[in-house]
Amino acid sequence: MKLVQLAGSYFLGTEAFVSSNSMRATVVLKEKLNNKKLVQSYKKLILENRLLQTKVIEYPEKNKFEWGRFSLKELEQLLNFEERNLSEKYDKDTLLKEYYPTNTRLPFNIAVVDEYTIVISMNHIVANGRCLVFWIQKLLQQYEENESQSIGEQPPNMDFWQGFSCRLKRFMAFLWLPVFLTDFICKAGKNAGKDIVDLSYGKTPVKSNNYATKAYSFGKADTQNLLLLCKAKKMTLTEYICERLVNGLFEHVPDKKRIVISMPMDIHSFSPYSPETTYGNLIASLPAQFFRGRAIDKQVKSVFRWFKRGLPYSLSCLAAAVSMSYEKVKIQWLDQSKKPIPERSPLGDFSLTYSNLGVISYPVMERLVDSIYFSFKSQSILLVSSTISGKLYMKLSISKDLYHADEVFKLFDQILSIECLQNLK
Repeated sequence: MKLVQLAGSYFLGTEAFVSSNSMRATVVLKEKLNNKKLVQSYKKLILENRLLQTKVIEYPEKNKFEWGRFSLKELEQLLNFEERNLSEKYDKDTLLKEYYPTNTRLPFNIAVVDEYTIVISMNHIVANGRCLVFWIQKLLQQYEENESQSIGEQPPNMDFWQGFSCRLKRFMAFLWLPVFLTDFICKAGKNAGKDIVDLSYGKTPVKSNNYATKAYSFGKADTQNLLLLCKAKKMTLTEYICERLVNGLFEHVPDKKRIVISMPMDIHSFSPYSPETTYGNLIASLPAQFFRGRAIDKQVKSVFRWFKRGLPYSLSCLAAAVSMSYEKVKIQWLDQSKKPIPERSPLGDFSLTYSNLGVISYPVMERLVDSIYFSFKSQSILLVSSTISGKLYMKLSISKDLYHADEVFKLFDQILSIECLQNLK
């Protein structure tokens, strides 16, 4: 099974149970929305880009799935459906409860909340978070009618040494893989499930679409102060926030010894691709575990070295290589999603998923976007962060059937307060 199909098999196998398949970006514009321009730019974007006409075709008899295209008739019907939706306004809670199975909508779609706010969704089977950012900037280019400033992301025309560098990175990632697995399993120990910080408190997941989200934002001055603090500690912003999250979770659950955070990584540096033409969820996740009683900052720096060594890439490749049967993999994913968190494998019993989409530097987005928040319906607590125009934005999402929303939000209100992030408390 190909690496790009591994995540797709998860969504196809579990979407009916988890009621989730779309990444979402809540975009607040600096100026009032022109609905007519939005409809025109959206339609043009879909018609000019084959990837945004994607549907998923399953072949159970061949034990695989692949990406196809909607027919012209299907495309016309779906565009008409999306255009009717764009003429309406929806509240964000209603949008959060929506669930459309794969192939019932175009993989990239928009809903209007108010005269400044839109929610953009993209099928997670087709793309990852960085690709969603790419398509948002393409939409805004169409909306601004300024195609001369388009910033297409094509795979590099690599010379020999660049190609050699990519191959060497992949080779080294596989050399480090047995070291990582041995280290992870030995540190997890026999009581990994019993020792883990789990804010669901061992609840069994149910078939549900009952989610809650909360947004956090930081102005330019506070964001700059955080960056200066990170520089003083010789940490990246992602590393520093990870440290704050681990400390906060340990303080909240004092009787547990282990925290596991899943952190996705875009695999572009290991396998260059173009968001415009490449199908699939091109991410790999690092399961990072932390232990009480040891210096958290040193643990964080040690964990992030595995990123530099490419372990998420080689770990995902290993998982793809041993997943010989597509149908069996779907069943395994489904069985895993139905288990309480402590009963999952030591590599999958996540206390939290933290995804940083990094600095969004597309000029058209900096011109038009006032704020942007990303979310996805995950079974673990999910925190997604990004920075645009020098301001840091985060969004937290949880399943209300697995977690007590008031408790989780109160905890993260404290962890993500500027006082706590600046370690002033």
